[in-house]
Formats: sequence, C-alpha cells, structure tokens
Amino acid sequence: MLSKFFQVSLLFIVMIFLLQGCSNGNGDKGKSVSTGILKTPVQNLNPNPSNSNFDVFVDLPLLLWPSFEYKRIARNHKTKIEHCLITESEGVEMKIGAKVEVLDEARCLYVLMSSNDGLPRPYTITLMKIRLIETGEEGWTWSKAIEPDK
Repeated sequence: MLSKFFQVSLLFIVMIFLLQGCSNGNGDKGKSVSTGILKTPVQNLNPNPSNSNFDVFVDLPLLLWPSFEYKRIARNHKTKIEHCLITESEGVEMKIGAKVEVLDEARCLYVLMSSNDGLPRPYTITLMKIRLIETGEEGWTWSKAIEPDK
C-alpha cells in the first residue's frame, strides 16, 4: 500500500516539474512586449563590413507590410539561404516617431524586396512584426526602423 502511494506521489511530483519547466512561468498573461519609436531605417550595403572604405548607406522605405514570404535563395552561387520576400508596392507608409510594440521577429537574416522600379533589392537585415500603438494596425517592417525604448 505504501509503495503504491510512493509511486503515485513520485509521478505527481515529476508531472509538476515537467509542467513548470515547459511553461514560460507566467502563462499567457504578462508577456514581455518591447516598445520603441519608428525611425528612418538605414542599411549599409558594404559586402565586406571589415573594410569601411566601401561603406554605402541607403535609406530604406519606412513601410508596414501585412505579410511576407519565406523562400530559400542561392546567395553568391553557394548554398541556399532563407530570405524574407516583400514587395515595396504592398507596403503602407508609416510616420517617423510613431510609438510601436514589437511582437515578433522573422527568422530570416536576408530580405529580398521587389522595388517599385521592378528590380529586386537584396538586404542583409531582418523583419520585425509590430503593432502601431496609435492605430492598433499590425504588420512587418525593417528591424532597423525601430529605436527601442530605454
């Protein structure tokens, strides 16, 4: 009888530890959401960052895309690497200085944007899912477009 009680107790304790370890500690309530301010996203096009003589900085369009597509694309004729694909014309303009909540980050490290002039524009950058606090609108924008609150 005592052995059966011991087994059930041990099973119960193990289940509690498993449930505690698999949860994030606070359930779905109180998720940590970072906030920030929108700024002009600037990207360095230098393929060799260790040599600053070749630095070329460009301003990216400050846009909000409702979605994007993941696609594996060959980079420099080598292995295929996951890219985020976006189309410039599908983006909605945003105001510099708008307050945002950061909700998620895309898993790609490269973005290929189909620009308004029809040319594909590759960037070494990722996308962040944000919510505009003023309007509640959600979508994806450049990671460098967000200045985190301190």
